[in-house]
Amino acid sequence: MEAPAEPDLTHPWDRNVWFYGLRTPFSLVFLGWITFAQALSPKFNIVLYGYVLLAAFFGLVVGAHYIDIGRSVEKFKPYFQIPKNGLLTVGIAGVTVGILIGLYISFRWHTPLFLLFVAIEGAAAILYPMDLKYAHSYLTFGLAWGSIPFLASYYVQAGALNSLALAAAAFVGVSVVMMHHLAIMTRESSDWKNAMYLLNLYRYSVYVIAIISLVGRLLSV
Repeated sequence: MEAPAEPDLTHPWDRNVWFYGLRTPFSLVFLGWITFAQALSPKFNIVLYGYVLLAAFFGLVVGAHYIDIGRSVEKFKPYFQIPKNGLLTVGIAGVTVGILIGLYISFRWHTPLFLLFVAIEGAAAILYPMDLKYAHSYLTFGLAWGSIPFLASYYVQAGALNSLALAAAAFVGVSVVMMHHLAIMTRESSDWKNAMYLLNLYRYSVYVIAIISLVGRLLSV
């Protein structure tokens, strides 16, 4: 058995580039931490939770990933036919929709600081796929795909930030960097099987944390 070309290039997501572009199952880790952040808040609004998930899904799951693949045709050409213009168009539209939902959230729920989070993550969705060194560093990845979305999700429910949210966001940022590095190891390390095992252990752990925290929060509302 050979090391996988990409750790998420698995069935059924390998059927075509539009499925694969969602980068499932690992995008669910991102949404899982967003869920946990909102469930951790002392206040919880299920409608607001749904809007935050939609904003993250369109802006960072669809938008950033489709733009990334559309700008990396040579990398993915061995596995898919790449409709470059279509992916870029849908990706930019996704980011736009995510930003618009973020603006709606901020004005409807009167959370002005959330506009700053929307601006940062909107920029990250566009800049991450670009060939910019600072946009692809571990620090940037940990912030843009871990700590900042976590803080934004907590803040939009609670209306404020505290030391608990900051500490949890720091942990999430470090953990998604570790996830990213394990994904690289599944391609490049001779010990790729152990890396894949740890990667799967991490993502399933996040799923469990998100589900348990959300169910507990809903039962307590």
